[in-house]
Amino acid sequence: MATNDKKKLIELLAFGRALRKIRKENQLTQDELSLYSRVDRSYISELENGEKAPSLLTIISLAKALHIKPSILIENFEMELED
Repeated sequence: MATNDKKKLIELLAFGRALRKIRKENQLTQDELSLYSRVDRSYISELENGEKAPSLLTIISLAKALHIKPSILIENFEMELED
């Protein structure tokens, strides 16, 4: 696997961990987050499993549903990258 591919995979996994952590802190299921964010549940699952990269609009929708600023989601992502 190329270095860029490994870096992208690490970043996708870090975003997924950050999203899952915040979702669970809010005591939401993927179904509930899907309902509140209008992001398909299967897509949320793919994000949390590091299989897909979110668009900016998706990040904003998820953050609104989680009652946080999009920057908080990004900050959590950055913290996960450091771990």
